[in-house]
Amino acid sequence: MGQEQAPAQQYAMVLAAGRGERMVPLTDHLPKPLLPIANRPVMAYILEHLARHGFTDVLANVFYRAQEIADYFGDGSCCGVRLTYAYEEQLWGSAGSVKRNESFFRGERFLVIGADDLTDMDLTELIHRHTLAGALATIGLAEVEETSQFGIVVTDEAGRIERFVEKPAGPAPSNTANTQIYLFEPRIHSFIPESEWYDFGFGVFPELVSRGEPFYGFALPGYWRDIGSLDDYLQAQWDVMEGAVRASIPGEQREPGIWIGTGAEIHRSARIAAPAVIGEGCRIGDGAEVGGATAIADGVEVPVGASLWNCVLWDGAKVEPGQRLSGAVVGRDGVIVARKGET
Repeated sequence: MGQEQAPAQQYAMVLAAGRGERMVPLTDHLPKPLLPIANRPVMAYILEHLARHGFTDVLANVFYRAQEIADYFGDGSCCGVRLTYAYEEQLWGSAGSVKRNESFFRGERFLVIGADDLTDMDLTELIHRHTLAGALATIGLAEVEETSQFGIVVTDEAGRIERFVEKPAGPAPSNTANTQIYLFEPRIHSFIPESEWYDFGFGVFPELVSRGEPFYGFALPGYWRDIGSLDDYLQAQWDVMEGAVRASIPGEQREPGIWIGTGAEIHRSARIAAPAVIGEGCRIGDGAEVGGATAIADGVEVPVGASLWNCVLWDGAKVEPGQRLSGAVVGRDGVIVARKGET
């Protein structure tokens, strides 16, 4: 862990404006920051993670289904931060949104993080290494298999970034990826034009490299997953329930890996296999089976003989008696999407 003494007030921005196009059709029903993982929105885990590392004042830029996000999180006190919203009338890009809200950071160093990734990477260590390096900008790094979906980074032995390629279409120079966790000194604003769409990966970062600015990247201790597909979404839920990522799971842990909400009724013949999260007021019927990192939202009924394995049941989800589902997300109108080869 880093040893920096955190100031009384630290600033962060959560990027929450995007449409989540890689997660359609799920994001036709919910904005991506509200996609539930173990019965809590993914953005809740991010806000709590910021709070653990001393980030007190957080700005979320919102555009797509903005009011749903604001209605859920309110002033951020539910997650231990003071949360402010920047309502955007159009998408401005990651850097453009930061520039438009420059005054929020009050001339101080600040962190930028995605609202829709799941992580417990050590942000205190990021601050420590950024400070030691005398960096203008520092990004958290992780190794990935599919390089075409990420900004790919090459660093020297000290962590200074020598090359940055955003979402390479061909062979990538490395498999080290930008996690969309950024720490900036206030001078970064001078690299972002006023009042136009602008992106860190395509605009700011290549310019920092070309100018020889003190731009660093470090692999950080902890967990990180980009939630860009159904497989990622379901795996993230499994990882939360298995304790691979630091996270708060709602409900009482009745036995290892099984969390049950207040007022849930589980028939004596039903089988609950760890890991599983069953929300408040749920009803699990005669002979039903639930397990394999399945999460069931508050008030949902799993009827007689139904079987759910590695599924996510959203608020208002409907399941038929005897229905067998695996690798599926179920919404109010039935199955929204299932993993390829499963139902």
